[in-house]
Amino acid sequence: MRRTWMLVAALTACASTKMKDDALYFEDPRSAVTEITRLLKAKDWKTLARYYNLEDSDVKRADLESGAFFYTDKRPEAAHPAGFWHYKHPFPPGFKYLESRDLKAVGVVEVVVEIEIDQGAGSPPQRGIKAFLMRRNTKGYQVLPGEAPTR
Repeated sequence: MRRTWMLVAALTACASTKMKDDALYFEDPRSAVTEITRLLKAKDWKTLARYYNLEDSDVKRADLESGAFFYTDKRPEAAHPAGFWHYKHPFPPGFKYLESRDLKAVGVVEVVVEIEIDQGAGSPPQRGIKAFLMRRNTKGYQVLPGEAPTR
């Protein structure tokens, strides 16, 4: 009986370690934007979820893995015709890396992405900007689920 309990405890510890070791990291914010865009377009929620740091967050891993955290089909009243409203976090596909900057919180980086939409007929392009947060550590960068401070 004691041996069985020890085996179960060891397996549980291994599973817990595996879940933590399952985390993925980006090399830098610029490459993160490219990879996040690819994962959003593919709706690969499980892989994208592995790039998120959920420490100190109420967000549940299951909400990320199901896609509920990232994507919706529930159209808001004022919806952009390009369909940006489908994507809740961190940004809609089509946005490109603009810049990143360190914030006061140690290891937290604000990543700013932008999109330019040609309106045609000689009109200036419409520009959209969005920001999200990442945490930097020795392994690389992970996305934080919270909202970036408004500019």
